Amino acid sequence: MLLTILLTLKTLLFMYVTKVKYNRFIIFSISMLIILFFFTWIYFSKNKKKQTLAFAFYNTVSAFMFADAMYYTYFNALPSIKMLKQLNQVAVVGDSVKSIFTFTNFLFLMDIPFLMFYSKWKKEKIKKENKQYNKSIRWGVPGSIALVLVILLSFLSSAELFGPVTNQELFTYHAKDIKKAIAGDEEIAQGVGMFTQEDLEELKDRTYLEEGKYTGIGRGKNLIVIQVEALQNFVINLHYDGQEITPNLNRLIQEQGTLYFDKYFQLIGRGNTADAEFVSNNSLYPSMDEPTYSQYEDNTFYGLPWVLRDNGYTAWVFHGYEKEFWNRERAYPNQGFQRFISEEDFDLVETIGFGISDEEFYKQSINYLKELDSIDDNPFYAFVISLTSHNPFNMPDKYKELKIRKEHEGTIFGDYLQSIHYADKALGKFFEALKEEGLYENSVIALYGDHFAINSAHKEPQKIMTEYLGYTYDLDDMMNIPLIIHIPGEDINETISKVGSQLDFMPTILNIMGYQNQKGIMFGRDLVNYQGESLVAPQTYALKGSVITDEILLEMSRDGIFENSRAYRLDNKEEVDVNKYRPYYEKAIEEINKSDFILKTNLLKELIKGDGEININKLMPTEVLVDKTIKKTDSTIDNIEKYFKDGYKTMIVDLKLDKDGNIIVGEELPFEQFVKWLTDNKGFYIVGRAEENNTEIFTKIAEKYRLTDRIIPEIHELSQYHPLASKKYKNIILNMGKTNYSDEQILEFTGRHSLFAVAMDKDRAKTSLPKQLKEKGTLTYALDIKNKRTRKNLEKNGVFGIYE
Repeated sequence: MLLTILLTLKTLLFMYVTKVKYNRFIIFSISMLIILFFFTWIYFSKNKKKQTLAFAFYNTVSAFMFADAMYYTYFNALPSIKMLKQLNQVAVVGDSVKSIFTFTNFLFLMDIPFLMFYSKWKKEKIKKENKQYNKSIRWGVPGSIALVLVILLSFLSSAELFGPVTNQELFTYHAKDIKKAIAGDEEIAQGVGMFTQEDLEELKDRTYLEEGKYTGIGRGKNLIVIQVEALQNFVINLHYDGQEITPNLNRLIQEQGTLYFDKYFQLIGRGNTADAEFVSNNSLYPSMDEPTYSQYEDNTFYGLPWVLRDNGYTAWVFHGYEKEFWNRERAYPNQGFQRFISEEDFDLVETIGFGISDEEFYKQSINYLKELDSIDDNPFYAFVISLTSHNPFNMPDKYKELKIRKEHEGTIFGDYLQSIHYADKALGKFFEALKEEGLYENSVIALYGDHFAINSAHKEPQKIMTEYLGYTYDLDDMMNIPLIIHIPGEDINETISKVGSQLDFMPTILNIMGYQNQKGIMFGRDLVNYQGESLVAPQTYALKGSVITDEILLEMSRDGIFENSRAYRLDNKEEVDVNKYRPYYEKAIEEINKSDFILKTNLLKELIKGDGEININKLMPTEVLVDKTIKKTDSTIDNIEKYFKDGYKTMIVDLKLDKDGNIIVGEELPFEQFVKWLTDNKGFYIVGRAEENNTEIFTKIAEKYRLTDRIIPEIHELSQYHPLASKKYKNIILNMGKTNYSDEQILEFTGRHSLFAVAMDKDRAKTSLPKQLKEKGTLTYALDIKNKRTRKNLEKNGVFGIYE
């Protein structure tokens, strides 16, 4: 009883920490049903170690809650099991972990040592009482709870609430995540079916930079790019009680030859700093499965280092920490860097935090830059990554040069000001050293922050920031980082307030350097010359679907329902109607999905191999030869062979389970025989129709027979999609003959997930839905239309073919 009560309280605390806002009662009910199921199953059993099992379950759940709460406190999202690969990095960033080890988070673990005594007492009590329960209680109570749970989950599925609820509820979230991880890295990418040849051509057009303002003013010069740890934009030109926080950066911004982008935003994935590097150098969106350098280390890329190398540059990268961290050593060669100057190449005479101090790092890097400058008299590209101003911003007393108010001492705000003031001072010395060595005047120097320092989702820091700044410190302020580009000798000085992100760095700097990306793809825009609408699509700290435009920030609701999201103006923080900005949300998802396709298919490898020409269909996970008519067979091999000889390449068969749970085709054909026949006969695809046991049948096919490349599952409910997509089915058809989803529901779903096709009745096929689905890359079939004239008219309306 005590463990149940305590887990109930912890569930409520967990919902508070992770900011559950919608469907709270349902989420709480699911958690409680699962907890009660396990406790009743354990305590009513005959197991002699029931208290040990119960306490182990309690500790496991508490540990999960604690880990999730810690992760959520920092990242504003729940963790994926895939991030376990990064556990070796926790010790390295120990101080950062300590900074989020709050008393509230500690509550999830605090009682466990005391409960050890209770558990020991309870164990003796159970042994002494030796209470036995009859079978109806042993199985009836947990069984009844399980039944209620199944009914509730079924209701959520039918009410289209399964996703929104399980995105937030502890047990079901992790169950989904583990299942997804087990399915492997080849699982379907959201939107993978929506990438077309037209998309590729549009991206190639976008990648070509038109000559315009400041084009080529840096041509032939060296390029030194400095990624500054945790540099936020609010510190630029900030005076704290008369003390200038970043005097050197402020001075650089005022100098002739400088462009300052003050509406520039972070765009990172699971890899934080490493993903800031990746996005900036490649103009691609980062992975949200794992750090991009880990997941795609073997991919072919054609980013900034490669472009500059093809124009005679030598590209080196500098970072004062271990070369294995974030998998940098293995990833950098394919990124185009020819040498990695890492911790082992520096003399660690002074360390701050978990690496060499910025002053020493820059000082010792000068000799390497001189070496780089001497190579074949060619210009160089140096990508320099700083370290000292890292969370939690604990600086040695001798470097605390600012006089901080008493109320800010020991706060993340006060500590950050000290840390970034030191980082600025180190940069100033670095600039002077570059001048002394004759490297400054012949180099374009670009500088930006990798990500935020102070989280707007944390109550106390947010309150301090709001009070100090005089306006509400929100997501846009948090993610706003400066971009400064200095071209010595140029008679220009401009602040550019075009909204952009790290995705835009590469095209912007290429315009200034005067070089084209002739082999690759860029999603970003040249912020100097681009006149269209801005679109920044973050995926961390704000969920996928969130958007920053020139006017507003739209933050996607954590439950995944667009209508529950919020939007506000950037200029005055005034809340606005989120529904007005749905097109931006859809565009953001579309852009991310396209980039995800490029990464998952290693498209750049084929694009470069084909000298810029490629047939997208050859990269599709399953190259389906689509028929205008998907033919219904009688599910016999003779009938399938007949239609195949008649030229049909996509046919429907019925799938069932016999009384022993084995799959049969039609009325009696064993699936094993069908598999053998499929193996012997190539060149066509089977649409599997399972009126009953849909998920079970297709799961068996995927796990036992591995036919996800030949079988196209037919589903009738959107809730059936996720279990099959996670089993690597690349193509799934939704048959709406027995369901009545609204246009909005279908379009919302296809905007976030890849449906191969949707089949609908004649009346529905006459509406605007087919054309809207076509725009999203989803085929539309009309159900069983015999009349040729009707078919022709439907084709004019965007219907692709007929589905029998």
